[in-house]
Formats: sequence, C-alpha cells, structure tokens
Amino acid sequence: MKTKQLINSLLIGTLMIAPFVQAANTTTEKATNLMGKAQTEKSDQAVKQLENEQNSLLKTVNQGVLEGYSKVLAATELLTKKGKEKEAISLLQAASGKFDVALAANPSLNLVPIDGGVSISALITTPKLVKEETDIVVDLLKKHKVQAARAMIEPMKDEMVIVNVYLPMGTYPDAIKLATKALVEGKKEDALLTLDTALSTIVMEETIVPLAIIRTESLLIEASALDKNKDKAKAHELLDAAQEQLEIATLLGYTDKDSKAYEDMKNQIKAVKKEIDGKNVVEKMYDKAKTSIKNLIHKEKTSNN
Repeated sequence: MKTKQLINSLLIGTLMIAPFVQAANTTTEKATNLMGKAQTEKSDQAVKQLENEQNSLLKTVNQGVLEGYSKVLAATELLTKKGKEKEAISLLQAASGKFDVALAANPSLNLVPIDGGVSISALITTPKLVKEETDIVVDLLKKHKVQAARAMIEPMKDEMVIVNVYLPMGTYPDAIKLATKALVEGKKEDALLTLDTALSTIVMEETIVPLAIIRTESLLIEASALDKNKDKAKAHELLDAAQEQLEIATLLGYTDKDSKAYEDMKNQIKAVKKEIDGKNVVEKMYDKAKTSIKNLIHKEKTSNN
C-alpha cells in the first residue's frame, strides 16, 4: 500500500472511532399516544436519568492510557505532513511511556475505555401509525423506490445508542513501539502500515436501549405506587399506556413477540389489570412485571452489543 493511501486510511479511521459522540439528540413526534403529559414528563426523566448514568460511566477512563492514545493520534496527524517524522517519533515514545506506566500499575489491563458517547432518537407515535408506515415502506420497496422508503424508515427509531471505545492493551502498546522503531529506521511506510493495523484493533461496542421499554418500566413504577382501591381507573390508564409502549417497541423491531421475555411481560400486564378489579393483593405482581421489563432491557442490550 502506498504512503498516500495509508495516510488516507489512517485519517478516515481516526474519524470513525467515535461517530456517535457528537450526535445530537432528536425527538420526532408523529402522533398522540396514550401517555398523558405527566406520564410523558416522568418517562422523559427516566430516560434522562439513564442517559446521565451512562455519561458518568463514560467518564470513567484510565487517564494515562487516554493521554497515550491522544499522543498517538497527534503523531499520526504529523505523519500526514512532510518532514515531521522526528516530532512524531517523540510523541510515539511519550505514548509508549504512558502505556508502560499504566501496564506496570495494572498488568492485567485488557480493553481500556478511551472514548464513548450517548445519542438519543425519540419517537412519539402509536402502534396504528407504525403499522401504517411500515405497510407504506413495504409497498415502496416492492416498487423499487428504495430511496423514498429509506427516507421514511430513517425517523422510525426510538432508542438510546451507547457507544464505548476500548483500547486493547494486550496488543496496542507493542504495535506503537514497532511503529516507532520503523520511523527511527527511516521506514515511514512501514510505520504507517503498523499504525493503520493498530487502529483497526480498537474495539467499538454499541448498545441500543429501546426508549419504549424505558417508558413501559416508568409507567409500571408509577402504577405500582398508586392506591389500588382509590386509583383503579388511573392504574388501568397507566397499564394501557405501558402495553402500548411495549407494542411500539415490538413493531419497531426492538423485541420479538415470540420471545419469552416479551410474552412474560405482556401476560403479567394483563394479569395485573385483571387483579386490579379483584380482591387479591397485586403488589407482588407489579414487582414481577417490573422485573420482566428489566430482563427485557438487559437482553436487548446484550443482543445489540
């Protein structure tokens, strides 16, 4: 591979490391659903809390490793210019020093977080509208109007995307030392090739959390706090809204109607609704429903890593 091609590859690679970090949060409102203003505000708070928790976790990085990686990026940028090899060598040596210190302090370091971001795309809609829009998209695809279908599908997402970027400390530091050695020996193309290979070993982990599932959980928590004797109608409203959100999550493809977690959740919501009008105590059933929601979120996170 020629030097110019390697430089272009490196530049593109560094830009692709954390594509979601700068993504703006968006909300697309297409229809009025069963959630009232108060429930919407509470569910928004639940989403915001999860976002804040994730952002706090993303700040937990190994500072030395992060500084070392930053120096590698700076050296890489210098190598895209002529006559900057000595400065690049100095930066790469400094980076290796940072990595050596980090590994000396903790030899078991493996995947170390160095970057990440949280992006939210909220969709306010109804099951009926999602079905109608899906039918339109299918019809467009049958007519080979792919771009029109693509434009219609793009806003049909209701999710929090969590991106974590990890540096593989088992291999990356050695690669940087090899690149430094090549530069010292005047083998710039070999150094660029090594840096390009090292860049490809950086791990990006993406987790997608369906917001409709978060809303379902929020609605169940609110319903469980009500007095079952005084607020039956309100509890039914909340559970209807929870069921609607669960259906939206399914129609958007975030979960599967055939999955055990979904069936458990759906059946428990129905059972709780039935018990609200009966004489039995339903607090434990609410707890079971909330547990099923948490299991569903966990499985969705795992399946999207």
